[in-house]
Amino acid sequence: MEKMLKTSPHKHHLLTALRLTLAIIFIWFGLLKIFGFNPVFDLVYHSMVPWFSDGAGLITLGIIETILGIMILINKARSLTHVLLVAHLAGTFSTFLYGWHVVFDPYFPVLSLAGEFVVKNLTLAFSALVVLAYED
Repeated sequence: MEKMLKTSPHKHHLLTALRLTLAIIFIWFGLLKIFGFNPVFDLVYHSMVPWFSDGAGLITLGIIETILGIMILINKARSLTHVLLVAHLAGTFSTFLYGWHVVFDPYFPVLSLAGEFVVKNLTLAFSALVVLAYED
């Protein structure tokens, strides 16, 4: 992949598109939480930070996600932004430890819809690492 990104004439455009996509996702999901919409209540409640599942915790989580999205969008302090982003996404994986009954239905390894949502965060985390490593 490294050779492809170094030689691609579209490298800059592809990485910029990936960065903007990540920013949009985080801003969108964050704003939903700020305005009281939490379609992932069960996931957050059964993670290591259940106090983020509703009320002031949900608003705080929404603000964190929105700020992360803005940081990705403006593309400043990239190392800090992406370390925080990967740490945030790692928190979602705590659901596998604290709420395995939410992510597996009826049993391991069969994923529920919530479980698929958590697993897709691998894509977000590694996309952030790619942007950090390759965007100029």
